[in-house]
Amino acid sequence: MIKNILVYLGILTGAFAFNIFYYAWFSWFLLVLTICVPFLSLAVSLPFMISSAVNSFIVFSNKSLNINDEFYIGVTAKKRRTSFCPLLKINLKSENRFANQYDKIKITYGGKLIKPVYKKFNKLSSHCGIVEMSAKYCKVYDFTGIFFIPVKINCNFNCIIMPKSQKPALLPDCDKIAIKGYKPKSGGGFSDFYELRQYQSGDSLKNIHWKLSSKYDDLIVREPSQPVYKQFAVKIALNSNSSDNDYILARLMYVCRYFNKNGSLCYILSDIDGSVSSVGSDSELKMYFKSLYTNTPYNLCAIDRANTLLYSIFADCEGVNEA
Repeated sequence: MIKNILVYLGILTGAFAFNIFYYAWFSWFLLVLTICVPFLSLAVSLPFMISSAVNSFIVFSNKSLNINDEFYIGVTAKKRRTSFCPLLKINLKSENRFANQYDKIKITYGGKLIKPVYKKFNKLSSHCGIVEMSAKYCKVYDFTGIFFIPVKINCNFNCIIMPKSQKPALLPDCDKIAIKGYKPKSGGGFSDFYELRQYQSGDSLKNIHWKLSSKYDDLIVREPSQPVYKQFAVKIALNSNSSDNDYILARLMYVCRYFNKNGSLCYILSDIDGSVSSVGSDSELKMYFKSLYTNTPYNLCAIDRANTLLYSIFADCEGVNEA
């Protein structure tokens, strides 16, 4: 490492100056010893460095975390063998594109790799999104940290950071998700709702209401219908501020669970292209957040915009209006 090299050069310069101004056997001995130390370190470290390089390393982390949870990155020997490493240095590139967060992570460790070694980097879980980690090489140094062997590791892994549910100040009223009317059921078949009308050519005899037909002396048909609901769609107004987006998504999670708990699907309206995604469970909610972080469509569906109330979640408030 550059810092170690600079420190060594400083010590070497001091030993050389001491030898000039204090010309004696001790100054010569100190200068020779200072020159030889890195090479002695390399001679002692080299077998361990080669062994560590051959075994290689695996770098990993959790697959999923909640926002502000403790974020650990683990390092272990690839071949699961006990390996002594004089000094290991790994430079990881970290990206959370949804939160516009980019970092460089440095991991250093020296000693036995009997079990995975964990390093804490809580900054990586400070915002919602997908944290992508990558590195192509790591370096195994000698004891002085001057000489090294590059080791190819090709590690690529990611961790999805989920919001923590937070109740909004204004909750949508599930009682307003009511039947506003009926429309013919596509394809007919069984239904709990029917409309009565006169028989027309081509109607199935199974749909004739014989009791009413005998009463009115005319064939009356029961036409299967389906209810038209006045429902909610949730719209989130994301912006360029990561902290605002974290708060918006925390309330979105609460509202989705609120709808699902009341037996309703949660329809989420995209503020980018106007598409609608439906969420009916916690597992679907997690998949929706993952698609949101990567800007990919998920579980798209169509809703009747004319019979939909739009529940909007902003950075500082919520509101309900017609879609």
